[in-house]
Amino acid sequence: MRGITGTLLIALLLSGCAAPPAEEASGTAASQTENMRASMVESASRPILKEEILAAYEHAVRVYSWFDMTPLPTSEETRAEGGRLYRQVNMDGIDELEDLETYLRSIFSQELADRLLEGESARIRYREFDSALYVTGELRNRDPGKGAVRLETEQYDETTYFVNVLVELLAEDGETVVGMESWSFPYALEDDRWVFTDFRLVY
Repeated sequence: MRGITGTLLIALLLSGCAAPPAEEASGTAASQTENMRASMVESASRPILKEEILAAYEHAVRVYSWFDMTPLPTSEETRAEGGRLYRQVNMDGIDELEDLETYLRSIFSQELADRLLEGESARIRYREFDSALYVTGELRNRDPGKGAVRLETEQYDETTYFVNVLVELLAEDGETVVGMESWSFPYALEDDRWVFTDFRLVY
């Protein structure tokens, strides 16, 4: 992951649309995982289209937000552990920690998935109690200092692409663009799976 921050003239404003805020997880995760795996197996034997890479990025943003912006939906069941209050996850297809791990590894590299599940660098943490998945941590809003986002793809070699992300930096008025921030996220073929090997939310 590469990050660069610089100040640009207002005339260089991005024309791209802002990336959508993290959405609350919906649908059946198991079905989504199956569709993603089928797509990855198919794409492993041919060059990936730009649209496929960008769709994978948007999906990764939503899933990564479960650890940084919006926790998975929960029930009223709670449990206190280690000075933290955990709420039981209520999402079809993700009932145990293993389900969440399997889902993450269809999108991110094993190393990145493990890092998220360990929770040391994540705002939102997940644990399993009595064969049920629980979460702790509160949602956060989008950074008001970040504006519109533009995405571009770049092919490095036959097994690695990059999603290059440009983000407007805004003044305190929330409108005036005072600079730009750039990130580059590798999307690579690992063990017959196309996954992001590094990632973060840019806003």
